[in-house]
Amino acid sequence: MAEICFTKQAQSELDAIVEYYERVGATDFAEVFEEKVIEKIRPLEQFPRVGRMVPEIEDEAIREVIYRNYRIVYIVDRDDEEVEVLTIFHSSQQFGPLDSGGE
Repeated sequence: MAEICFTKQAQSELDAIVEYYERVGATDFAEVFEEKVIEKIRPLEQFPRVGRMVPEIEDEAIREVIYRNYRIVYIVDRDDEEVEVLTIFHSSQQFGPLDSGGE
């Protein structure tokens, strides 16, 4: 079973998304957003490669799952024992640099 962790970048992005929805008055959505993201990535513990390969990066280890309009990009280690969430961003945004810091 793979362990799931977040980079500082991914955690910061998740926090910023929640704060944005709180600011614009979508407090109900803000309250459940983080829970829903966790629910979406939880199956990666059992099936770390279930997400599709990221089209912008031709690397078998870097994959993504989608929650609503958000791309949750992660990397799987060679032995499928660790899943590290690298970035979370709205699909209308351009794909940016990744931080794989093991944090």
